Amino acid sequence: MLHILMVDDEPDLDMLIQQRFRHEVKAGQFSFSFARNGERALEILKKNPDISLVVTDLNMPEMNGIELLLQVKKNFPEKKMIVISAYSDQDSIKTATNAGADGFLFKPLNFQDFEHRIRECTTPSVNSTVAPL
Repeated sequence: MLHILMVDDEPDLDMLIQQRFRHEVKAGQFSFSFARNGERALEILKKNPDISLVVTDLNMPEMNGIELLLQVKKNFPEKKMIVISAYSDQDSIKTATNAGADGFLFKPLNFQDFEHRIRECTTPSVNSTVAPL
């Protein structure tokens, strides 16, 4: 089972994720945890070593997605990370990629792209780097 931590200050995303991936969750393919901010995400990661992928919003209060990305890569280097943002500027993509993001997606999420990126980031391959969209 793939355990994914979703970090976003918008609670609506939780419901969308749970609804979209209900069959995968029921089949035991995916499991999701949710955090509203980076501090809470770090607490959840400490308590749940089975989480293999963190998906974080870029713009959040208290700790933004880049700050969280840097903390996760420092303290949990084996975790894969995808950054999502409502802003499609190249600077954000470059900053996230340079900080170690394994992928970058835009809001509103295209769930086919999202699932593809999840599987791409968590499937071992010959080439371990994943280029942003």
